[in-house]
Amino acid sequence: MGKGLRLIAGFTLAAMLAGCSATIEERTSEAIEEAGEVFAEKTKNPNTEVGNASFYKPFGFEVLEGSDEQNIVLEKGGETYVLFINPNEGKDSRLFYDLLYADPAKEILETGTFERHDTFGFAGATVASGERVELVAGSGGRKITTLSDKGEIRKNLKTMMEIVRSVDYEDGAVAKD
Repeated sequence: MGKGLRLIAGFTLAAMLAGCSATIEERTSEAIEEAGEVFAEKTKNPNTEVGNASFYKPFGFEVLEGSDEQNIVLEKGGETYVLFINPNEGKDSRLFYDLLYADPAKEILETGTFERHDTFGFAGATVASGERVELVAGSGGRKITTLSDKGEIRKNLKTMMEIVRSVDYEDGAVAKD
């Protein structure tokens, strides 16, 4: 009888593990859908400045030393997020989205695109190593990336979209007469 129980437990464990690996696509789809909802919402008010860039920095996030206004490195709980700002790209820019697909080394799990008031946005996930995926969220000429544990995809992508949507960049150029 003990052998039969072990066999059932083995099959149950195998089924659970197979179910876990199959849910990465489901988790990614749900996370992208939620990122799209955040994209459509009113943007968060910026509460942090780095040079000419201002953006919403969620509670618990820190701006790391060495960041500049176009490459801002954030950290929370040992996870690193990199916010890229290209001030030469407008709200409708698809540059970062196109670059994602132009990289033959990227194995894309899924992406989603969003448009609102002449602003283009996207969110996606690509295969990384082990139990991690690379997440990216973009809005116009801004994007943010991180490596995420599979269980954190939804929370991370939502937060990333909140950050990237909030970015404001003043180039400081003075108009000449």
